[in-house]
Parts: sequence; C-alpha cells; structure tokens
Amino acid sequence: MKNVKKNLYNLLFILLFLICPIQSQAADMEYSVSADIPENQVDKSQTYFDLRMKPEQKQELTLKVSNSGDKEITLNIIPNSATTNQNGVVDFSEKDRKIDSSLSCPITKLISGEQKVKLAPKEKKAVKFTLQMPKEEIDGKIVGGFYVYKDEANDEQKSSEGGVQISNKYAMVVGIQLTEKDDPVKAELNLNAIQPDLINYRTAVTANIQNTKPTFVNDLKVVAKVSKKDSVEIIHQTTKEEMAMAPNSNFDFPISWDNQELLPGKYTLDLVATTKEDEWAFKKEFEITSKEAKKLTDEAIEIEKEPNYWAIGGIIAASILVVVGIIILVVLLYKKRKKKLELERKRQAKKRKQQRKKRTEKDKQKDRYKQ
Repeated sequence: MKNVKKNLYNLLFILLFLICPIQSQAADMEYSVSADIPENQVDKSQTYFDLRMKPEQKQELTLKVSNSGDKEITLNIIPNSATTNQNGVVDFSEKDRKIDSSLSCPITKLISGEQKVKLAPKEKKAVKFTLQMPKEEIDGKIVGGFYVYKDEANDEQKSSEGGVQISNKYAMVVGIQLTEKDDPVKAELNLNAIQPDLINYRTAVTANIQNTKPTFVNDLKVVAKVSKKDSVEIIHQTTKEEMAMAPNSNFDFPISWDNQELLPGKYTLDLVATTKEDEWAFKKEFEITSKEAKKLTDEAIEIEKEPNYWAIGGIIAASILVVVGIIILVVLLYKKRKKKLELERKRQAKKRKQQRKKRTEKDKQKDRYKQ
C-alpha cells in the first residue's frame, strides 16, 4: 500500500511538471529547458529534480537551456515555491505571493536568486543555481520549481480576432522536490478567514483553506454550504472535486453567491473537505458588513437583486395606516353627520311640539269666546 501511494504521488508530481512544458513547446518551439539530473536523484527516470538531501548539504543544480530560433532571446529563470491557486491547482508561477505561515523553509530561501540568460540564435547554455539545505532536519517535502519565460520584449505572441488584439504568454516549469527521509507525513487542513469577494466580477464568498503539513493533498473534494445565522436553510452551496494542494500552502476556496447581491448580516459556513484517506469538517460564523456588501455589489455584474423586504414592509405598513386612517375618518364623519341629523330631528320634533301647543291654546281661546 505504501508503494502504491508513493507511485501515485510521483505520478501527480510528474504530471504537474510535464503539462506546462508540453503546452509551451507545442506553441513556441524557440527555446527549451531541462534539468541536468544529479547523482542524488531519487528516481533517475524522472525529468524534474527529485533530490534526496541531508541537513546543511550544499549542491549545484544545473538547467540546460537552448534557443532553436533565429533571433537572440532572453530567458527569465525564477525559483518559486509551490503554491495552491484559487482553482485548487498546484502552481509554480507566483513569484510575489506571500509564503504560507506554516512554511518554515521555503525553497526560495534555499536556492540562489533568479537569473536572466541571453541566448544567441541556436545557442545552448548550462545555467547553475546553488542549493543550501538548512541545519535542522526536515520532515516531508520542500517543493518548488524553476519558472522560465522569455523576457517581456519577446515573450508575447500576438494575434487579432474580430479587431481585438490577444496576447499569449508561454512559460515552462522544471520542478524541484527535496526530501531527507521517507517517513510519511499526514496532511492537516485548517479553515481560516471567510470573507465576501468578487470572482470574475460575480458575487461570492471565499473560505481560506490551509494545508499546514509538508505533504501534498490529492483528490481533494470540498462541499461548502452557507446559511443565515441560526437558520438551517441552505442559501448558497458549492461543491468542487479533484483538487490538489501543495505542501504548506493555502488558497481561497470560492463559494458562488449565484449572481445575487451580497446582503449585510451574519452567516454560518459548513465546510467538509475530504480525500481518499481523510475528512475535515468545519463550522464557522462570518459577517458581511454593509460597507462590504455595497462596494462589492456595486462592482459586480449580472446581479439579480433580491426584493427589499424592509422597503416592501414599510410600503405595506404605510398603506395599512392610510387605509386605517381613511376608515377612522369615514367613521368620524359618519358619527358627526349622524349626530347632526339627530340634533336636527330633535329640533324639528321640538318645533312641531311647540306648534301643536300653540294650536291647542288657540282652540281653547275660541271655545271661551263661543261661550
């Protein structure tokens, strides 16, 4: 079983470093880069540096570069630490990315700095870098790669489609993997900051997932569910499979907000990350502030705004108040009119009574005259 796992890791590492060169050479055959494999290579059949090292060991690493074109070119060769990008892919191209807090010995501190190499037409060169291991014994793997691309004046191939100019930049990677022993290291994941964001100008929330151990995380599946705080109803969910993480690295896992506007409030994230061997479950609360919600929603595209229930509620309440006010006014007017009619009826009745009384007195007077 141990050998099977080791072979799987080696296969993954080979694929990571072979994909870039194949694509680059297919599109741009002017230059090539390869590793000069040394004696302490773990598997001499591989084309990347897979080196068994010792504490404080110093060694020269040599890259063979060649220019098969008819023009002079300048190559930038940059040693980078392996990172994990937002798509859950191990990446060797990020020169200025902040090193993960769990990475005590980044490969950039162990290898001499970047170089610019000029190559005349048809010229070949050997480019040397110095590797110096730390004094302390290391566990697991230190991983990185030589990221190689042509200088800015030459490194873009331009084409036009529909009047729009498109630039393509090609690069190659020669990988580096350093180990001092074969003891297996078990991966460990953490869930760090959760925050609102825009992914390709669309609303989202990102959850920072961190691999704190010096080992690859392969076949990673993440299921993330977001609900309002103190609610069991899932309002947004994202699932992604077949991801990988570099040793001692982190990435912002994007959770789609389904083109809806970001609304301020408190939320709960339930996130489960699984591999074939392990599972990590996290539950964490986070908040979207009014300032963040407005800024990101204003910058987003294709927003499907939710009904403003507060405004709707206010309109309904105001309408009810108006209707109630009208009813009260009608009732008051009705009572006032009724009272007025009642007073008029009483006045008329009194008047009729007085008239009857006057007629009665006249009749009595007539009777007296007759007598």
